[in-house]
Amino acid sequence: MPISRRQFLYYSALVTSSVALSGLPLYAYDPKPGSGRDEVRRSYCGLCHPRCGTLLHMRDGKVFEVSGDPDHPVTRGMICERGLLMPEHIHHPGRVNHPLKRVGARGEGKWERISWDQALDEVAEKLARLRDAHGPETLAFTHGTSRTHHWDCRRFFNLFGSPNVCGVNNVCMCPSYATEYATYGGMARGNPRRAKCVVIWGRASANSSPVQSWPALQQAKKAGVTFIVVDPRRIEEVELADMWLQIRPGTDLALLLGWIRLVIEEELYDKEFVAKWTVGFDEIRQAVRDYTPEKVSEITWLPVEQITAAARLYATSKPAQIPYGYGLDKQGVNANQCARARAILRAITGNLEVDGGETFGQTPEVAKVRGEFDLVASEAISPAQRAKQLGADTYPFFGFPGWERNVESNRKLPKGHVAPPSMYRTCVAHARDVFRAAIVKKPYPVTAMFSVASNPMLSFPDSPMVMQALMALDLYVVMEYYMTPSAALADYVFPSATTVEQPELWTTGSFCMACPPGIEPLYERRDTYQFYRGLGLRLGQEKDWPWENLEQAYDYCLEPVGTTFAKLTESYGFFGKPQFKRYEQTGFGTPSGKVELVSSIFKDMGCDPVPIYKEPLWSPAGDPELAAQYPLVLITGSRFMPMYHSEHRQIESARRAAPDPLVFLHPETVAALGLADGQWVHVVSPKGKARMRLRASTAIHPKMADAQHGWWFPERSGELPGLFGAFESNANMLCPMEPEQCSPEIGSWPHSALLCRIEKA
Repeated sequence: MPISRRQFLYYSALVTSSVALSGLPLYAYDPKPGSGRDEVRRSYCGLCHPRCGTLLHMRDGKVFEVSGDPDHPVTRGMICERGLLMPEHIHHPGRVNHPLKRVGARGEGKWERISWDQALDEVAEKLARLRDAHGPETLAFTHGTSRTHHWDCRRFFNLFGSPNVCGVNNVCMCPSYATEYATYGGMARGNPRRAKCVVIWGRASANSSPVQSWPALQQAKKAGVTFIVVDPRRIEEVELADMWLQIRPGTDLALLLGWIRLVIEEELYDKEFVAKWTVGFDEIRQAVRDYTPEKVSEITWLPVEQITAAARLYATSKPAQIPYGYGLDKQGVNANQCARARAILRAITGNLEVDGGETFGQTPEVAKVRGEFDLVASEAISPAQRAKQLGADTYPFFGFPGWERNVESNRKLPKGHVAPPSMYRTCVAHARDVFRAAIVKKPYPVTAMFSVASNPMLSFPDSPMVMQALMALDLYVVMEYYMTPSAALADYVFPSATTVEQPELWTTGSFCMACPPGIEPLYERRDTYQFYRGLGLRLGQEKDWPWENLEQAYDYCLEPVGTTFAKLTESYGFFGKPQFKRYEQTGFGTPSGKVELVSSIFKDMGCDPVPIYKEPLWSPAGDPELAAQYPLVLITGSRFMPMYHSEHRQIESARRAAPDPLVFLHPETVAALGLADGQWVHVVSPKGKARMRLRASTAIHPKMADAQHGWWFPERSGELPGLFGAFESNANMLCPMEPEQCSPEIGSWPHSALLCRIEKA
């Protein structure tokens, strides 16, 4: 039997670490007994994307335990292993608690403690000087994954005049988000408990969303929902599945197109919806004609019978869902068209905007709340500055041109009907172009960069190139929780408040929740709004930051619904009643007002308007000679508890659960290579290598390898050249970022569908 998630944590803890844990400068907060539990405060987590409701148990003014809030209407008392790390995270002695200024050479590890005012004064002065010399576009930004706020960053950059905000958007939900807006005007979501069939495609909720999505799937199974799982690994969701399709990584688009062909050829599509509410059906029929079950089987390694049976099961189960899956976004050349094909399948089978299917609008109650679009001051950045966005000439759909087209379509709908497309998700510069401009100073010099709750040394492919770019900057500013490999290269490091030390307004299409701070910020930690507002006031933006703090900004958001953040906190929040088939009165938020099976926005921007499968460059079929040298298909980026990407390596309980970076191989593959479970190996790709501990697992296909990502070692020296071991076990050393490896629509780089071999370390 394959190892489960909890078994994985157990076996990982049994692996002897390369460094004795007793010698690590790691930490678990353990308050002295005696004073007793004297207070419980309501707050929220935020150690990953969801804002799960929590209770902070206080003793002598410190958090010593966290539990789930049973009264929270969304998470209902549930909390995961990651959330249990919060007390250690809050009180960890390795936290950055004061502004730091570099006093030695970059990467030398010499710092001076300074005040917030001095740090902001100096950064603003240097930034103004660089702006005057090179223009505001000389400033760039890398953001993390929602541990802090994003709208305040985008507001600052729009006001400053720089279009060069970037992150890992290109491989993390944003390809699907932008593509679905272009296809039918919003990003679809659904409640699996109300479906008849759910297709789990490239999404391992047991690890990525253990408090919200995973329990919903388990409840749906108990209610009799049919499950199809498409994943190259035997993930925990397979235990729920009626069918499991162990697909070859990187070939998902071929399978999606094969499903579309079968649905059309066997007339399993919703004829009335297709006739009235779609454009391009005949072109799609023509585009998929060659994706026969036999051809798809050859590409994907799946049996013909399984391909056809799964497609028929999905198409004939009403209503059905294919929830978003991160696994499709990280496939490089096919990432964007995977999202297009999935959207097309939802539409032609009649599963859009129906109860139990997938919807994408806002409820009338939530629509009144001001959101990101009302806060980012997008009108402040001029057309001339927008045109300077790095990468937009190569990937226009993911820059200002594509975002503007989606916004234009959204405005055709009644205000608030569907939330306007997010600027921080889909209007970004391309990271490769940003880093290149820092190194070679073309097409213009990037001389300054901010990284906030972001660790670009671990989050982007080609880590040596990233370091070269950071070293070339005149000004590098980081706002962080800990000294990371990226922060170690900064000129200034600002201390970031923990999520429980700041308020947040959590709004989706169907609810608006207040996330209250459980404690006041410790030491000199501040939220990102104070950082950006402080810089803005020093750079002539006095009138543009009317709110003194985040709570005032949220009061502005809630003003149209007649409440304040404090009042909303008392009632947790409010839910709206879902509505269905609203397109019958308004149409869809697309140029044609219909679901665009052939995308006019893609066509206008020089992208393929219909999905076409491309074989990944590094694959057995794409380059047989290369595959002879690197015989295993490699995936990276799989989630694992309790880590979250490159975070939590400092925390002792997290490291005891997952002490070492792991690469998973099938036991037959381990034996064939003459290796042993638990030994150290090198994972080698055409790009580089990473040192990892081998773990045998039947969850992995014999022709595959699954390497964990995000690994660095805070117990080591942060000085160059070691840089906390950022290059030793970093899976991004294996991943390419060259243009030919990226999707032509938005530049998604591949974290899976790669090739590797395994060598003894």
